[in-house]
Amino acid sequence: MEIVILIQFAVIILLIKLLLSKNKKIKEAVSLISSDNNETVSITYSWKLDSARKSKLKGHLTLRFDPEEIKEQRMNNPFATFNNVNNLDTTTNLRNMYFYMLNHPRTLLHVAEVVKYINKECSRNNIGELDKLQFVLDFVQEPNVKYNYDQDCAEIQYPKEYIRFPDETLYDRHGDCDCKSFLAATLFHLMGYDVLFLISYKIHHAAICIEFNDRWKALLQNSMESVITEYEGRKYVYCETTSDHFRIGGISPDFTVKDFEIKIELKG
Repeated sequence: MEIVILIQFAVIILLIKLLLSKNKKIKEAVSLISSDNNETVSITYSWKLDSARKSKLKGHLTLRFDPEEIKEQRMNNPFATFNNVNNLDTTTNLRNMYFYMLNHPRTLLHVAEVVKYINKECSRNNIGELDKLQFVLDFVQEPNVKYNYDQDCAEIQYPKEYIRFPDETLYDRHGDCDCKSFLAATLFHLMGYDVLFLISYKIHHAAICIEFNDRWKALLQNSMESVITEYEGRKYVYCETTSDHFRIGGISPDFTVKDFEIKIELKG
């Protein structure tokens, strides 16, 4: 089952990369897919790069959303069918969300736009790889995407547990740790990186890890022992998505990456 998921997700990533190419016909296809007669809502995101190398970069991006499409995603979100967190199979629901996005490519167009913008701006400003990844992490942190508990959110009907689709988080501009982590995981995955989605019931938290490059170790905010984990022979570094001022490799002093019991792999 996991192999099938990875193969299908790889197919959709290839499609998104084709959509982002410079080919004129492909661009026309993107325009056709994105256009409709429904009223759209424009949302602007602004954020700054928090660079360990002191690089300077500001982001300013506007995306347009169709509220009816967001409504449809909420209706088809696997977490919307559960009222009690004790009955929730998070891993299964996340995989079902992957399947839904595979079968509905429109759900990935906005995150693809974010990736395209970040790649373009970083290339234009000669931003290195680690800072580019940090720019992605900064995008999903506060204040760009605020932290809110699920049970305080009227738009998802105050559930005990709910993970938003990436479009839902982008549209709402808030979410809890798992919503923000899933958005970040999808962004990194579309950039071609392997990602681990982390869940801990012990500390009641969700986060992600991205594949680690040994060249980054001198720039990590915390010790490697607290933020580096291994999965199937590969190293991954912790990424905190909730509040601001966390760089790649930054983690709360209250726990380490080893405290997360569940690891769900996304391969680039």
